[in-house]
Amino acid sequence: MRHQEQFPGQAIAGLRTRLLVMSAAVGIALDESFRALDERSPARAAAVIDGDNVIDDLEDEIDEQALCLLARTQPVACDLRFVVGALRMVADLERIGDEAVSIAEQAILLQDLGQRPEMPEELRQMLRRTRAAFEMAEEAFRGNDGEVALRMRDEDDDAVQSEVLVLHRLMERLTSQPGTDPHWVMHYILVVHSLSRIWRRAVNVAEHVHFITQGQSLKHGGDACRDS
Repeated sequence: MRHQEQFPGQAIAGLRTRLLVMSAAVGIALDESFRALDERSPARAAAVIDGDNVIDDLEDEIDEQALCLLARTQPVACDLRFVVGALRMVADLERIGDEAVSIAEQAILLQDLGQRPEMPEELRQMLRRTRAAFEMAEEAFRGNDGEVALRMRDEDDDAVQSEVLVLHRLMERLTSQPGTDPHWVMHYILVVHSLSRIWRRAVNVAEHVHFITQGQSLKHGGDACRDS
């Protein structure tokens, strides 16, 4: 009986640890995919692509742990919120990992084109801001800081505005500079779309932390979930 009483807390701690591991793995994938794009390194890009199965395996492991915890221990209050939040968070983390792979693939394709213009500064800035948004969400989870999501409320709009700005610059360069290869513009456009999705999913992660810690969903103006 004593072991059973301790098990839910141990299981929650184990689930949290695996989420932290997955978050770190996704962060590394982002860093390496961004460097592969910036440094024109197919080797870095290939490593990101090859490493995606680790992130996928972590997703499966966390899903299984969370569902087993729900079935066997029937958690309530804050523990239940954590499990529900974990199931939501792991889906966003996995998708961010997929977008890192997409960027890595574009980096390889861009390298295959040979000589290309320098990366537009607006795109470079979007890379930095996207990474900063993910880092903020990651730190929120590590520190159980649900208030971060409130500070990130405008990040969705910022992501969209950055996406529109970079796309405008790319199309402007394509039309104003004769001889510009449309292929590299196309690959950069796909990178921009991936960055926007990563940025917005980072906001989702912060919102899941808010739900876990505050008992309130920020989606669609949701109501608080009170402990009992």
